[in-house]
Amino acid sequence: MHPFVKIFGFIVLLISMSYLTQFYLIALCVFSCTVAFGVSGKNFSRVMLRMRWLFLSILIVYALTTPGEYVQPFPFDTAPTYEGLESGLLQVAKLLIALASLSVLFATSSQAQLMLGLYYLLLPLRWLGLNVERFTARLLLTLDYVEVLALDKHFKINFQQFDNLHKMTNSVTQELLVPKQIELDLTPFNKRDKLAMCMIAGCMLGLVLFGLKAII
Repeated sequence: MHPFVKIFGFIVLLISMSYLTQFYLIALCVFSCTVAFGVSGKNFSRVMLRMRWLFLSILIVYALTTPGEYVQPFPFDTAPTYEGLESGLLQVAKLLIALASLSVLFATSSQAQLMLGLYYLLLPLRWLGLNVERFTARLLLTLDYVEVLALDKHFKINFQQFDNLHKMTNSVTQELLVPKQIELDLTPFNKRDKLAMCMIAGCMLGLVLFGLKAII
């Protein structure tokens, strides 16, 4: 599948979550996480482990700040609400869908393919004066540098390393200024890619119309 179709589908998936009911949202969350574990189980598990405190924080904030029926009995003066717990779980589910989809996207696409998809995605901005080729090349060089840092197990950022971080930022800037030839294989869209884009756009349009109808 063309990388642009994958990125386009990922963006549509993120937008469509706002129009899904609770049942379909939870079902999509379970399906996305299952696929992510099947495609990139080790990496997705690592992401889940790193994000566990964010999940817990989201759930606590929504549970304690959303008005509604208080959970009884509760040993503390400030009690969570059932509506807050429900809203918090839904927000966590949306974040899980995004992370799972992103993990699948990264696991099934190389860096060059992701840059190609981004290049096609940014092409309309050329009419606004954006140099798409230059922007894509800079992003590719930046990701190369970040990937090198990610492989360094001894690399850590803390409050005592701002000087090193400043030097690292300067080195990235200097590297971006060094002439480097980057070639993108501009793969054309085949019939399956065009059909997939039409189906994705149709699903998005249907969800938007359904959401507007529900509001009216």
